[in-house]
Amino acid sequence: MSGNVIRMPIDHRAEIAAEVRAEMARQHRTQDSLATLLGVTQQTVSPKVRGLASFRAEELKVIAEWLQVPITQFTTPARERAAS
Repeated sequence: MSGNVIRMPIDHRAEIAAEVRAEMARQHRTQDSLATLLGVTQQTVSPKVRGLASFRAEELKVIAEWLQVPITQFTTPARERAAS
């Protein structure tokens, strides 16, 4: 699974992380359960959830399915979703 890292500006990375965190909180999901889902440690997930590291596209797809939300919830800023 190497070579699939999406490099994006920090503000986009932070927006995506904030959306993932918010949906996880609404559903009472933990970083530990996310780490288990992705097959990594909580220490690997933490910087991604905090917006300090980027999620890979495959990870966002798995997370969206796990949380039963469209992937666009993470990739489209809330202000754009609200306008549509």
